[in-house]
Amino acid sequence: MEKKPRKKPSKKPAETLRADFPAKNSYLWLTGILILTFIVFIPAIKNLFITFDDGQYVNGNKFIQGFSGTNLKTILFEDANNLGNYHPLTLLTYMVNYAFSELNPTAFHLTNILIHLFNTFLVFQLAMLLFVRLRSDSNPGLQYGVMLSSLTALLFGIHPLHVESVAWVAARKDLLYTCFYLLSLMSYIRYLNKKSLKSYYLALVFFVLSLLSKGMAVTLSLSVVALDYFYRRDLMNKSVILEKIPFFLLSLIFGIIAIMVQQAQGATDIVKAGFLGKIVFASFGLTQYLIKLVLPYKLCGYYPYPDLATGYVPGMYYFSLIPALAFVLLLFYYWFVRPDRKIVFGMLFFILNVLLVLQLFPVGSAVMADRYTYLSSFGIFFLMALGFGFLLQKFKSAKVFLFSGLILYVVVLSAITFQRCMVWHDSRSFWTDVMVKYPHFYPAINNLGLLNEEEGKKQEAVNLYTNSIKVNKNNPNAYFNRGSIYGKSGQLQLAISDFDEAIKCSPGYTKAYINRAIAKAMKQDYPGALADLDKVLEKEKNEEAYFNRGILKNELKEFAQAIPDFQEAIKLNASCSKCYYSLGLAYYFDKNFSEAVNSFSTCIALNPTSEFVYYYRALSYKEIGKSDSCCNDLQKALKLGINAAEPLLKQYCPQ
Repeated sequence: MEKKPRKKPSKKPAETLRADFPAKNSYLWLTGILILTFIVFIPAIKNLFITFDDGQYVNGNKFIQGFSGTNLKTILFEDANNLGNYHPLTLLTYMVNYAFSELNPTAFHLTNILIHLFNTFLVFQLAMLLFVRLRSDSNPGLQYGVMLSSLTALLFGIHPLHVESVAWVAARKDLLYTCFYLLSLMSYIRYLNKKSLKSYYLALVFFVLSLLSKGMAVTLSLSVVALDYFYRRDLMNKSVILEKIPFFLLSLIFGIIAIMVQQAQGATDIVKAGFLGKIVFASFGLTQYLIKLVLPYKLCGYYPYPDLATGYVPGMYYFSLIPALAFVLLLFYYWFVRPDRKIVFGMLFFILNVLLVLQLFPVGSAVMADRYTYLSSFGIFFLMALGFGFLLQKFKSAKVFLFSGLILYVVVLSAITFQRCMVWHDSRSFWTDVMVKYPHFYPAINNLGLLNEEEGKKQEAVNLYTNSIKVNKNNPNAYFNRGSIYGKSGQLQLAISDFDEAIKCSPGYTKAYINRAIAKAMKQDYPGALADLDKVLEKEKNEEAYFNRGILKNELKEFAQAIPDFQEAIKLNASCSKCYYSLGLAYYFDKNFSEAVNSFSTCIALNPTSEFVYYYRALSYKEIGKSDSCCNDLQKALKLGINAAEPLLKQYCPQ
């Protein structure tokens, strides 16, 4: 008796949905969404690489430059280039980009945009599966399934909070893990609908690919439980629990890997705020994400923590506890008091996928980041689409007004997104935007100083470093950078003073010790210079410190003592041509001419255009009686502009 009623609803929803919005028209909506999304992200195609992780991930990452066995091994089994993340699949996509276009930033940015377009398509498909399910449950107010799916995808495609993930090359991991995450969820839904083991296994395969793209994908094991709840499954059923075991095992394994890699790079718990402080900052992040998803204001590429030097969290942050608590209470209300599975699912999807980046367990030095909403925003956009459908159903006479408001909202979002893409155009535009939004964030001022320094605008750079120090006196990088400019311009005492301050701020600042040693040596304070280099080498094996100590000992004519330092530097960097040259000089002046020849020869093999190395190898050859080799090297030295070789040629190599 009860089988017939069950069969009718199972087919009727799909028929009703198609009647409201024919299937062929749904793809017209989707095509329009994808075109608009591409248009608003067009400025990103012309963007350059920026000095905010792009160097580590791409243009300074040697491991993506060629499909060599070493590169593949490093990417698959190690933390390539010390990135603090395990995401081999993302790095492999960079490697593919490099294979086709080398370091052309346009190709990398276009790839990001194409992945985002595909993700927008997947969001539409996932939303369709969910809205079809809601129709099958005979929920009122859901007569616009395709339109609401389109609205969900539209918000996902054009939202300004997604600019960071799309317009920043280093954020590709967010795009890629979201892609496979959505594919996994869709496969799982098909498994629920058809009980197809093939779809179940496919969901696991896509889950692994998502985990290999970014560790954040570990939350998928919880998202499939949220889908079970949405589909009214018995969460305590034995078979339902057993089918989740592979998902949770994968989450556990990759979660441990992610933690190990981040701890190895010191990326965890950088900010010390105490337990209450962490709760406050988590509430602040949650509140800001919710607000910015609806009203994207004061967007920034970097949201710094407030100054915690006093040990206290500023009072204004505590107000975030109220909306955060309200969100949690609302979730429980719709879960237990007035159960509404569609609302609970949307809220759960958002909170589950943003929970790990709410800085309860601080990772990095930013209190929040736009890219953390890339996947989690689906839950909020799903709810916004539901809300719009409810308003259409509740106020049928106000459809024109509602659609007009929606169009205006879409126009505003599109304009903000278009403008934000240009902010990410280059390092200067990016860091300038951060400095304007957060004038007291001194690292942004430092980075602008570095850009001016690279462009040869040294006085402008000094001014920026000075301003950065005024903002925060405990600012080792600004002192170091300004000191380096002073040192290069011959203002040695000013340089030493700045390196002193950098070391006071950061007692373990290795480069400050090394640069101070160089400045002291230039002032002929050799004992002081040696003391600084000794301090560095007491703490760590450092190529630069060994090299400079060897140079200093050569200068003091302590050639036998210099040799071990150059050898240690070479152990740390076997391709250091200047180390071999200086080692050769030490051997030469220590009268070990055979070893001098070997060192000079290695230097030439590494750098064939070296100048004086031919000259000194010629002298070494002369001492061990190899006249022909001596004459050949003197001729090469003369061609390279070493005029001192000419009289020796006349003396030793008569025509």
